[in-house]
Amino acid sequence: MHNERWLVRMSGAAVAGLVLLLPSAGCALLNGFLDPTRVGSFPLEYQERGIRRVLTPRDMPAGPANAVEPTPEDLVPVYDDYRVVVADQIQVVIEDLISQGLQEASAQLISNTGYIRIPLLGSLKIVGMTEAEIEQDIIRRLQEGGYLSNPIVRVTVTSRRAWTYSILGSVSRAGTYPISEPDLRLLDVIGLAGDIGAEVRRMYVIRRTSGGGAFPDGGDAPAIPDEGELIVPPPSEEEDWSQMPVSGAVLASGQVVMSGASFDEETPDQDTLEEIISPTPDQSVGEKPERAFEPRVFDPVTGELVDIEPEPAEPPMPEVERGLEQPGFEWEDVPDLELSQRVIEIDVRALKSGDPRYNILVRPKDVINIPIDTGVFYMMGEINRPGVFAFGGREITIKQAIAMVGGFSVLAWPQRCEIIRREPGTDTQTTIPVNVDAIFAGLEDDVLLRDEDIVNVGTHIVSPFLFVIRNSFRFTYGFGFVYDRNFADVDSYSSKANPDTIKRQEKLQQGLSF
Repeated sequence: MHNERWLVRMSGAAVAGLVLLLPSAGCALLNGFLDPTRVGSFPLEYQERGIRRVLTPRDMPAGPANAVEPTPEDLVPVYDDYRVVVADQIQVVIEDLISQGLQEASAQLISNTGYIRIPLLGSLKIVGMTEAEIEQDIIRRLQEGGYLSNPIVRVTVTSRRAWTYSILGSVSRAGTYPISEPDLRLLDVIGLAGDIGAEVRRMYVIRRTSGGGAFPDGGDAPAIPDEGELIVPPPSEEEDWSQMPVSGAVLASGQVVMSGASFDEETPDQDTLEEIISPTPDQSVGEKPERAFEPRVFDPVTGELVDIEPEPAEPPMPEVERGLEQPGFEWEDVPDLELSQRVIEIDVRALKSGDPRYNILVRPKDVINIPIDTGVFYMMGEINRPGVFAFGGREITIKQAIAMVGGFSVLAWPQRCEIIRREPGTDTQTTIPVNVDAIFAGLEDDVLLRDEDIVNVGTHIVSPFLFVIRNSFRFTYGFGFVYDRNFADVDSYSSKANPDTIKRQEKLQQGLSF
């Protein structure tokens, strides 16, 4: 009995000491006595809390950093004639050009410099022009050249590279598609691509905004000389054009002319050019001619022949003195040629639900990116099912993550929780303390998890003692106190023999009959 009373007193003292330690340990004790794993708010009235998307100043918003919502201008179709670009396929038909009653038809690919070739007219620069403008230009040239008085010309663009869009990501048929009509919208594009994944919640339209030229990148075509124009670079300020050596210049038509001190000089013919560049009969290319005789010098006093030592050859002129040194390359001197673009964020649920704000038009050269969901987060520590879990296209908060793993373990301390987050694009990890007990109690906002987040639920030095205490005592039906085996001796929970029987057996063993 003495041991039993001592154990009861010690257990009571332990409970009292732990109760005193609980405030210093930071336990909220909102839902149950001596059990910090029982979290929640259970308010009597309606409560409302927010969800935090950013935990630290280093966190960037989820998705592309420059993503914007659609604007009213994205919903207005633009009806305009197509302007040809490089590598477009074009068909030109001219009536009675070569022979009366016959058609001159040709299907041509626009060259990288923006030209096509027409019989009798040569090369025509047409990049950036519409079909009607190309027809009028060919008609004008035919009339000015005296080939036809009333030309009949038909121009058709059979392949329109500039009026295309690309779709990629979580779709059945990714690829590049033509824009068949100016009023092509996102729902039409999704139908052509075979629908998108059910887990997709966000999609992005990457739209070019630089320039309005005819080339595929939206800019203007580079300067291309017309036929007969010299392709000769202008002289720099340090050079004198009149003193430049004679050199060749190539015409756009393929002819070669010479540039020199004056353009009024007569252009040399082919024989003259070959005579200039061909070596002499007694001189091979790359060989220095030998002298016919060695010079002789006599001493005027003695009259004897004097040997002349050859002068040493001059060392080669350094590259700096000859002006051939190339300047050093610096990345800072490279101009910024970054493509200007917009990233439009689309809510897929709202789009499929019929919200007209997100059913925007598809413009030429748009890239529609439907991200494939590969995001995961990791749960570890004092939880029931540690492991790695997929987002599945959803935004998961830390409350939902705790529910997914089956709640806390018996030794968990919800106030001691941390999120280990990796900064995108770097090797830096940030550890963020999170009070999950206060979040469940409605005292703090919930937290959204991100891809590759690690949630670690910790414990406390008091947790084992609380676990022992709350499993050592229990109440019965009649509110009677039950002495549990954790604090009792072996006689409290196992069978015990009668003391008189034990004494009788001891006497018999000693040979005593009384």
